[in-house]
Amino acid sequence: MPTAAIVVIALLLCAAGLLTHAGWRRRKLLARLREQWGAVLPARSMDDDRVSEAWQEFCGGDQDGNGIDHRTWTDLDLDGVHATIDRTQTALGRQILYWRMRSGIAWIDSPALEALTARFTHDAGLRETVGVQLATAGRSLGFGLWVIVRPELIRVRWWYWSFPLLAFAMLASVAIVPFEPRAVLAVVALLVVNMAVRMATAWQIPGLLAPMRQMGPLIHAAERLSRTVSAGYEGPTPMLEEVKRLRPLRRIAQWVSQDALVSGEVLAAGWEYLNLLFVLDANALLLSARYLRQLGPVLGRVAQWVGDVDVALSVASLRAEPRAWSIPSWSKVTRTRVLGMWHPLVPSPVPNDVDLCAGMGTVITGANMSGKSTYLRTVGIAAVLARALNTCPAASWEGRSFRIRSLIGRNDDLATGRSYYQVEVDGVVGLLNDAREDLSTLFLLDEILRGTNTIERLAAGEAVLRALLADHGGASPHVVIVATHDGELVSMLEGLYAPFHFRETIGPDGLSFDYRRRVGPASTRTAIALLDSTGAPTEVVEAARARAEQLDAAPSRIVRHGGGAD
Repeated sequence: MPTAAIVVIALLLCAAGLLTHAGWRRRKLLARLREQWGAVLPARSMDDDRVSEAWQEFCGGDQDGNGIDHRTWTDLDLDGVHATIDRTQTALGRQILYWRMRSGIAWIDSPALEALTARFTHDAGLRETVGVQLATAGRSLGFGLWVIVRPELIRVRWWYWSFPLLAFAMLASVAIVPFEPRAVLAVVALLVVNMAVRMATAWQIPGLLAPMRQMGPLIHAAERLSRTVSAGYEGPTPMLEEVKRLRPLRRIAQWVSQDALVSGEVLAAGWEYLNLLFVLDANALLLSARYLRQLGPVLGRVAQWVGDVDVALSVASLRAEPRAWSIPSWSKVTRTRVLGMWHPLVPSPVPNDVDLCAGMGTVITGANMSGKSTYLRTVGIAAVLARALNTCPAASWEGRSFRIRSLIGRNDDLATGRSYYQVEVDGVVGLLNDAREDLSTLFLLDEILRGTNTIERLAAGEAVLRALLADHGGASPHVVIVATHDGELVSMLEGLYAPFHFRETIGPDGLSFDYRRRVGPASTRTAIALLDSTGAPTEVVEAARARAEQLDAAPSRIVRHGGGAD
């Protein structure tokens, strides 16, 4: 058989093998995507994709005060919520999901995003094609990318222009050596200079080359996704036009990725020697700097769009779960009604309702462990996800959206030497400052000012809770929900704060709770009964009951609306 025929057959066999492997991989990805669609999945680790770091690089944190501050994010355990609801296929998708949850930008402000999510919900072929394309792009797509979309971070010093000259001089010297052995001295001298250059630029090159290697896969994924998503639509595709502008960066990405493709100790060592001889990475940085400065914003928009497509697919899968996820019905009414809301992190959560009336508040009483703090967090998480993803863990949400501010979990700040009570007061002052703004805000407070004595706590607590709903040239746009053991606050805030409570009962096994919100203040007195049921001495129990009856009969020392004590 002729040699040419053997070569052709070998090439055909290789091509057939590659096609078979590609088909097998696609079928495997499709099977996984179909299995996970609409399924309740375990929480993912948040450490692998540097999500919060990407948040800082992407937008520098919350700049306009509309997003979620660190305290509220921690109070509501939104890291845990993010990990639980995440169905994305790429690091870029996880980063954009985090950004959307924390930035305060409403999902409904991007109608195309909701339209795409609806298409994924109803078009299985589209969502599977997009899912395979995202999964093929790789879990690491977008890892560390945001550094290079900021032009101010791409710094080129005047002496960087010596890099091409050094590379050319080294190439010329190496070429001359066979004809003039003394040129070896020039090679050695240039090698020393090049090593010095490499050391001088070492602080910037590794931090930029790794993100630059993400450009090629990102541009390729964006191109494929834009063609898939726009299929069936006439006219130019805006995102595809943006991707075309990134062609210079694609060529650069191919160059800087060469060393990443080298495997094996021998090849890696060889590439490193070439790098030292010709300062390859330094030249890559110099040649790409101009394009990165010009096209960094375009690259950022393309990356965000790819992440948004991933997030839209994730949200569509979330809505398909058997759990009660709902699409909010938005309006500008003063009363927002949420029915059957549940906590995504609680196994077998008990659904509850909430009314959020602008200019009004809610005071919740009940025993420890009855569900007050979980209820606050459930309301906050529902409000965050409703606004950020247009998807709410509830049977229904009808009304407006809110910025969220909370003061739930507090501890001593040992790093700054601040006590628990100082942290508490700082948090309260921060909420009062937020309340001066006109942006509709939902305030969530648990045991306000619990670090001080009863009289001061009640007096200051009433003053703060009234101030949070002070007029803003008319009715306040804010809503406040406060959980407390201080039942006196119910009467002190009557007419402004509606009372609700969580109930507990004592049985043979001790306290039990049904975790359901009920109208009115708590009326049970279980502390003494619990002492009795767990075997406390009879004289202690009787003394406690007698003192409780005396305190109930005594005139209140609290001035109902005066904010102080008599």
